[in-house]
Amino acid sequence: MTIGWGIVGIGRHADACMAPAIVQAKDAELIAVCSRDESRAAAFVAKHGARRSYDDFKAMLRDDTIDVVYVSTPNNLHTAQTIEAGQAGKHVLCEKPMAISVIDCERMVESCQKNGVKLGVAFQNRHHPAHVEAKRLIAAGTVGNIVMGMAEYSRFLGTRPSRGWRGDPVMAGAGTLMGMAVHPLDLLRFLVGQEVDTVEAMTDELPPQRPLDETVLALLRFQGGAYGTAVSSRHSSHPANDVVIYGTKGTIRGAGTVGIRLVGRLEIAADGPVSALDFPCDDPVTGTYLLLVESFNRSIREDTEPNASGYDGLEMARIAEAVLDSSRKGKAVRILR
Repeated sequence: MTIGWGIVGIGRHADACMAPAIVQAKDAELIAVCSRDESRAAAFVAKHGARRSYDDFKAMLRDDTIDVVYVSTPNNLHTAQTIEAGQAGKHVLCEKPMAISVIDCERMVESCQKNGVKLGVAFQNRHHPAHVEAKRLIAAGTVGNIVMGMAEYSRFLGTRPSRGWRGDPVMAGAGTLMGMAVHPLDLLRFLVGQEVDTVEAMTDELPPQRPLDETVLALLRFQGGAYGTAVSSRHSSHPANDVVIYGTKGTIRGAGTVGIRLVGRLEIAADGPVSALDFPCDDPVTGTYLLLVESFNRSIREDTEPNASGYDGLEMARIAEAVLDSSRKGKAVRILR
């Protein structure tokens, strides 16, 4: 069963990571792309071997050969495009953040459920083999009861503020929080296996001089009693980008595994000597995205929830809102559901 994919929003990320992953996937075909710029869409089609291009999203949704729409547009467009795609009977894989508010995420989840389509979020770090194995080991009791988790995803993106829609608070919703910090936050929730209860955070958001955050630090208290720390900055040179889970019987570290590329190793310190696992990959740029595409296709074929699902996107919106609220108020914020 080959699953047909369409892409709306053909920016750098779709071009470098997702389109190649769809093409490489054994059970997927890139059918079409949609962009307001016809010449860019035509060039994208030629580069990645899609069948056709559209300059009208509604026209693409009428294409019966498309089963899944990958939404990779500015953050503030995700909600309307996801709802439209669901109403057209298309499954949706939405780029993170799923939306820039909890209310919008709730609308997306409700609409996709009503229309009987899958809604997933592109949290590719859940598909890194190191993190999949870490999740398995944690579930098997290798580290005992989880005490604390720490995760970072940072990059050096220059000293000037973000440009284009990413520098617009209305379109982006937030800066580093939405662009990068959601990854370590989601990964901690995924590995710890508990919902976040309370957030205490600091960002360097300072309107009007700095309208969007560029560095984020968040402390988390999980409902099951574990604690967590997530850190992200666009100004960090040579960041570690590790994830570490500490338990009563051992520690698991994804060394350099958090981010876009499928790189790094898994280190396990429990009873006995420290062991390490490597995960060679022919194409580290598309590695986790290929696994993401194939996993989403399985959820369609087997009628299961995607990993991550629309519910996970909703939970991340709750956490992100709590991060901003805590930073602005200077106090801990409890998440209400």
